Amino acid sequence: MTDNSSGMSQDNFVPVVDSAERAPADFSSDEGALAYAYGEIDKLVESMRYSLKKQIVGWPAEDREINTYEALRHLLRNMSFGHAAHVEGDYGNPTLTKMGGTNRIQFQLQSTDCNYHSAILHGAHTYRLKGHRGSCAVFQISTYNSHSCDFVGGWKMIGNANNVDTPQFAAGQDIDVVLSHQRPADLGPGQVWLELPEGRCEMHIRQYYADWFTEQPANLMLTCENQVFPAPLLTRESSEERFKRLVDLLRVHADFCEAGVKGHLASPPDRIARFVVPGAFAGTDYFSGALRCRPDEAVIIEVDKPDCEYWNVELTQLQWEPGDWWARLLNYNLAQVHYEADGKVRFIASWNDPGLPNWFDCSGRTTHLVGFRFFETKSEQAEPRVKVVPLAELAQHISADMPRISPAERQAQMEARLVSVYRRRFHDF
Repeated sequence: MTDNSSGMSQDNFVPVVDSAERAPADFSSDEGALAYAYGEIDKLVESMRYSLKKQIVGWPAEDREINTYEALRHLLRNMSFGHAAHVEGDYGNPTLTKMGGTNRIQFQLQSTDCNYHSAILHGAHTYRLKGHRGSCAVFQISTYNSHSCDFVGGWKMIGNANNVDTPQFAAGQDIDVVLSHQRPADLGPGQVWLELPEGRCEMHIRQYYADWFTEQPANLMLTCENQVFPAPLLTRESSEERFKRLVDLLRVHADFCEAGVKGHLASPPDRIARFVVPGAFAGTDYFSGALRCRPDEAVIIEVDKPDCEYWNVELTQLQWEPGDWWARLLNYNLAQVHYEADGKVRFIASWNDPGLPNWFDCSGRTTHLVGFRFFETKSEQAEPRVKVVPLAELAQHISADMPRISPAERQAQMEARLVSVYRRRFHDF
């Protein structure tokens, strides 16, 4: 069993706190104001270049061209997410922000089953999260010390609750969550309290769907108790603080992403090894590896039937994102896979559709990262096995009674997946 906890520990990615004196600023003329703004942009451009180098240099050569295009796109996605979640973040005037912006903006091994939201908060305030919880398979709220844009101050989970251990989060319920540093003395029986640290912190909400076509999305609102109106205007101090969050995020998460991808690539070629992702989906065992598939090959990934509350698997590319998952078969969960008579699940990865269930679309690239999540396991999960076979001999390696999928059935499957993006509100910003 491989433990990569030290490599992925957030302690490894804390940037040096900026202690430099402020540069002079002259707002008495257009030229002076523009010079100040250019100076801020220069800091961002430097971080963009740092991020791109981490995203492009040193990865498998076969996919260098497509990886370069995807690195440029991923940089813009990170900037979009960083702006929405951190630059716009206001402790006294909070808002829920998509952790990926939209379904096409993905951040750090996002699960295609999960609709993520985040908000940066501060322990000096008390917040309320209220609304309909929806009916997704797993609903989880976590609070963390510090901010994910820089990890300065130490990043660790402070509070966590989900529908498995919290009756108030049962499917179909209206919820009322209090987030504060001190537990309220008047907390009601239907309310849930999640602790915040004294200082700056962050909340993450995860909605994991097993059935993409019937489970309902949540409808939630985050407010700050005794909010002061109107919200304060930007000052030089608050503007620079917010802008720096974006600059820091590009650097820190380029390093974090690099470590994550290296962890996948370090997995043995014949199996998907156990992997530790600190601060991720609480209660989850991660298995992360990689596969290499050429056009004339098929890769079979075999997993023993999981004994857990929920599980899923996805292919990602070298930007640690599952690509255009709404238009390609890159992921499956416990409700979507075909189980064989022996209880195992066998995935087939290839460039062309073999007309089989559990197919991974590898077309267009050779190297793919593989990520399994097993939530609330009841017994230890064995590592998934990987085997590469000639595509022409695939029939010799699958069971004779494995169902066949026609082109028309595959088209219908893909159209339904696309519709589910809207159903589950993944298209919202």
